Amino acid sequence: MRTIRMAKILIKEDGAVTVFAVVILSALLLFFSVLIDYARIAAFQLMSENAARAGVRSVLSAYDSWLFERYGLFGRGGTDGSEIFSEVMKASVGSRPFGSDEGMELVASTLDSSKLLTASTLGEHDVFARQVLEDMKYKAPIDFTLELVAKFTPMSQALRESSNAIQTLEQLRKLYERREDLLEKAVRLQEQAVQILIDSEALALVPAGRALSGSGSGTSAALAEGYGQYAAQAEHDASVPEGGEALYGEEIAAYEREVADLTKELRSGSNKLELKHAELLTEASQKVEEAERINGQMKLIIAQADTASGAGYGNVANAKAPGSGDYAMPDSTAKELEEIRKSGDKLLRTAEWFAGYKAELLEQGTNGTAVTSEIEQLLGRWSGAMSAPNSLAQASLLLSVAEIGKALQKYEQLYSLPGQVLKDRRDSVLDVSFKSKLAEQKRQTASKWTEANRMLQGLAGVPARPDHQAIFDQARTRFEQNLLFNQHAASASEAYKLNHPEDASAAAEQSATRMDGMFAGMSDMLLQGRDAYYFGEYAAGRYSYFEPQQLRGLLANGDVDGVSQTASFHNQELEYVLYGFHDPMGNLIAAYGELFSVRLAVRTMEGLIESRALGHPLLVLSAAILYGLEKTMEDMLSFAEKGSAPLSKYIKVELTYLDYLRLFIMMHRGDEEQRLGRMIAVIEQNTGLQLSSVPVGVTAEAKVSMKLWFLPGIMSMLGRLDLLQGKVIGSRYETTQTVGWSY
Repeated sequence: MRTIRMAKILIKEDGAVTVFAVVILSALLLFFSVLIDYARIAAFQLMSENAARAGVRSVLSAYDSWLFERYGLFGRGGTDGSEIFSEVMKASVGSRPFGSDEGMELVASTLDSSKLLTASTLGEHDVFARQVLEDMKYKAPIDFTLELVAKFTPMSQALRESSNAIQTLEQLRKLYERREDLLEKAVRLQEQAVQILIDSEALALVPAGRALSGSGSGTSAALAEGYGQYAAQAEHDASVPEGGEALYGEEIAAYEREVADLTKELRSGSNKLELKHAELLTEASQKVEEAERINGQMKLIIAQADTASGAGYGNVANAKAPGSGDYAMPDSTAKELEEIRKSGDKLLRTAEWFAGYKAELLEQGTNGTAVTSEIEQLLGRWSGAMSAPNSLAQASLLLSVAEIGKALQKYEQLYSLPGQVLKDRRDSVLDVSFKSKLAEQKRQTASKWTEANRMLQGLAGVPARPDHQAIFDQARTRFEQNLLFNQHAASASEAYKLNHPEDASAAAEQSATRMDGMFAGMSDMLLQGRDAYYFGEYAAGRYSYFEPQQLRGLLANGDVDGVSQTASFHNQELEYVLYGFHDPMGNLIAAYGELFSVRLAVRTMEGLIESRALGHPLLVLSAAILYGLEKTMEDMLSFAEKGSAPLSKYIKVELTYLDYLRLFIMMHRGDEEQRLGRMIAVIEQNTGLQLSSVPVGVTAEAKVSMKLWFLPGIMSMLGRLDLLQGKVIGSRYETTQTVGWSY
């Protein structure tokens, strides 16, 4: 029964079940058709993307091997990148025919087009810097710390105190010389005032027996002696009755003319004397006040020296670089150098000294005024005596002349004969014994500086060969083009500025300042690890430098031809990167000038210790500079002979010229863009490449397609709904893969 009922259901003649089954199966077929093509599209997307990535990696696998081996840099080279990418894409996504031996290809695709674009180049500063830092990030800190910082660490405190002492004492020396020059001028003005008063024409008219040259007049003393006779004659003639004859008319007239001439000249001379004497002493007092102001500046410098931080030295010392324990300075060195610096107090003059000097000038002015005041009193008495002749006035005139003599005698005793006041002041200011020793040391130092300067200036006299200059000109062009490519203009101040000291003292002060800069650079590297030092270490490890042995002939016998032959661009790449001169000798002059300066700083530090027994700070400083010059010249000869010199008499370790170049990079942190531009210019000059055209990153674009198996219309509708990454054109699905990659 059950079988019959089932058969009836299945073989009904109205077909409702059949239609239902067809609808269900059609929907399933549609669903699975869309699902299959959608799955094929997803697989196709992944496959094409992987193929594009593989193609880009294949492109970058073709790098310039010589550029990597020589400079550790990755840049595209070899086969054309577009060709490599196209071949890899064809091999990865190319279609295979249906029914081939390999079986049915579910995702049969076709490469329609491909394109390769440069994303970044090695000539871009950020790209170049990144590759340099990758190369140096492990190597540079280890190399620098172990090789250099460890050697300088034990000297850091001693060099800090030495630098502080040299700069402080040198500043004090300059002010000291200005102050002493002012005081010496003040003493000379005092002496001029004394000489003017003693030799004045007014006083020549006062003493007995001294006539005024060429005037025919007598002196005040002589005329006062003759005043009694004049008064008697005047009284006699005045008593002659009316109509009587005067007996002494001519004598009286002659005497009155002499007195008139005398008083006229005496008044004029006295006024000039008083004015000039006061003017000289006022000027002397101004010199003393200016000297006192400078003395105040010296006090300020000493106070500032006590608070000078020298943070760079302290940071290097506190870092305790590995290996620094192998070297040591004498324990007392820093303390002794500090005491030398503090001995600058000896150069100061006290406020009491200046107050005493100014009081002395005022007193000298008062004593001078006393002389001219007595002259004025004499003139007044002459006027009264001549207006009413009276023999009793003679005593008053003679007394006034005597008072002038006393005032003059007192002045002479104080300032001229014997002039103890002025003699003591002269001794106090001139300090002849010390200044003669200092002058002798200066002569010796000047002589030694002449020798050292001749050595330093030897490089300046080397002629530049035209072929060497031509290469430098090419490097300049490459440098400027690279800066332009990086939108960074070359400035006129790109190069290190040469600042040649004018004398040994200036050289010592400059060397101390450069040592400060060098330790500040080491401190920054240890504390901050700044990229600039990695760039410097990179250049030191991969660029050429001018071997100091090539200067042997120049230093030994002045041979300039040998240096001229070897001063090519390719022998001084590191110096060029460091200083930036586009001529064969500029970078060498700068490098060896700084080498001399840094060695002078170390050797002058030793000289301060050796000369401390001299006591006076300026004698110690002068002797230390002389010692430093002598030893530095020996060091320069040592570099020329063997390429290195001892770091110090206290630390028995040799440092090479290259070591110092690495240190100089610390001192000249400067414009990073300029330095990177020069580093790139060197590589371009050596390789013939233009790094701005050497790709280090690429962007690839591949247009691929596959044939849809089932319902392209529905797939096109799905594409319009943004459910697909590509687009459907006809019966094919197309997509574009864009991939970027870099070293």
